[in-house]
Amino acid sequence: MLCIGHRGAMGHAPENTVLSIRKAIELGADWVEIDVHLADGQLIVIHDETLDRTTNGRGKLSGYSIAKLRALEAGRGEKIPTLQEVIEEVKGKVGLNIELKGIATGEAVAIQLLALDKEHQEQILVSSFLMDELVNVSRIDKTIKLGVLSGKDVALAFDWVNKLNAYSIHLSLKQTTAESVQQAHDAGLKLLVYTVNKKVDITRMKLLGVDGVFTNYPDRVLSALSR
Repeated sequence: MLCIGHRGAMGHAPENTVLSIRKAIELGADWVEIDVHLADGQLIVIHDETLDRTTNGRGKLSGYSIAKLRALEAGRGEKIPTLQEVIEEVKGKVGLNIELKGIATGEAVAIQLLALDKEHQEQILVSSFLMDELVNVSRIDKTIKLGVLSGKDVALAFDWVNKLNAYSIHLSLKQTTAESVQQAHDAGLKLLVYTVNKKVDITRMKLLGVDGVFTNYPDRVLSALSR
């Protein structure tokens, strides 16, 4: 069962920052997950389309130039990273799950990934709740691994997996059952579960045989797995 640091290791450091990613790697995570938006023509790593919750900025990303966005603080002196900075940070260390959060991110991410060598690209998974964005990724490069994030309708998510020839399906903790794990594996999919922080849930996911869990606390997952 893969241990995937959620927004880095956001239980220990400010989410979606280089510090958080380094912490996840330090704790032993196999992969890290980040979120991307397109702002002022560049891919930046941030979860929300607004700045208020995670930075000292205010309002929407769209109201800022990239220079002003990069001047903001994202916690503990950290800046909002660019996707390229994160790619360089994880290269050769851990896998990277890029979650597409905004309109036009699919095309922008796919174009950026085209510049990577195949060995590095194989360590990257692109996921989203936004099916149109995943379609755009596939249109540009069908070799990029895709993950379908399930909202309320798990059956619809499985339908999209088939349409996109996706690599993985990502279910919430509540949606993950023995039946859904079996369905995913019968379809040749990896099943990844979000967000798993409690020891009892980590153990349950391990017993169900899921392929990986997203967690704010990679140390807890790895501790449970070692037992």
